[in-house]
Parts: sequence; C-alpha cells; structure tokens
Amino acid sequence: MANWTRSTLTDAGQVLALIEPRAAAARGALGPLAEWHARLVAAGDLNGAIEFIAHALPRYECIAWATRAALATGMVNRTDPAVIAVLQWLDDPCDELRRTVAESPEASEQEPLALLCQAVFLSGGSIASADLAPVHAPADVCAKLAAAALMVGAQDCTDPQATLRQIVELGEAAVTGN
Repeated sequence: MANWTRSTLTDAGQVLALIEPRAAAARGALGPLAEWHARLVAAGDLNGAIEFIAHALPRYECIAWATRAALATGMVNRTDPAVIAVLQWLDDPCDELRRTVAESPEASEQEPLALLCQAVFLSGGSIASADLAPVHAPADVCAKLAAAALMVGAQDCTDPQATLRQIVELGEAAVTGN
C-alpha cells in the first residue's frame, strides 16, 4: 500500500472531519489514509472513496485529479470552452482565470462540468467581487464539488461502476504521486 505523499493530512480522522465536521469529535484518530481508503474500496463504497480522496488532497491537486478523471472517463470534452478554461487555470492558477472559469457560460450546460467549474472558483481566493472586501468559501467546499462532479458524471457513463473504479484508480495515483 503506497503512502499518500500528496496529502498534508496524516490520519483518516482528519479527512473525515473535513467531510463531516459534526461527527469529528466522536471519531478521533482512525489510522493511515491509505488503509481507511482501502477499506472503503473493499466495501464497495466507491463514492465514499472518491469523496475521501477529494478531501485528502490539497485543493489545487484535487481540481487537477478531478479534471484528469473527467477527461479520462469522457464525462467532459477537452474542446469545450469551459474545460479549456479549467485547463488554463491549472496551468496558471491566478485569480483572473479562476473567475473566468466560474463565469464560463458553457459550464451550465453539463452538470459535471458546472460542478467542476464551481470547484475551481471555490478553490481559494475571494468569492466576492474583486472590488469588495474578500470573502472566502469554507475550505471543504472545493473538495465536495469536485467529488460531486465526478460522481454525478459517472452516472451518465455507459458503465457507472467501471467509471467510478477508474476515477478511484486515478485518485489513488494522484494522492501517491504516481
């Protein structure tokens, strides 16, 4: 089982606290991330595994994985202007491009892409207009939207379970740095 070197978190309880903050105090330490994730996969909880990966990764890496998985599974089209905007933001994660992604009109036509674009917008920086005082989204929202984009998109694929497995495999590669 490979170490999750791309995560700054060390215990599964920390990840679960991001996913479900109200239950965090009752959980405590739960062990290594890779072991907890392996239990989710072994139990067939692929949606839970995807959500776990999304929250374990830093926000930028979460968006990079979600974008890669959405492209690899065919849930989004690389030539779509909104996808191009996301890829440009990944190349240069500046505030201007982050806001451009959120305003992409094409994003609203496909639910997975709309969720991915919102995840980019809520990945960091202010969500208020540039001329107003900064307002920051809660830290877990980006991961929740990225995971939702992948889970929703998988349901539109020919074989949703195979697509979820592929997303999990790509996520495992993302958290281990492979």
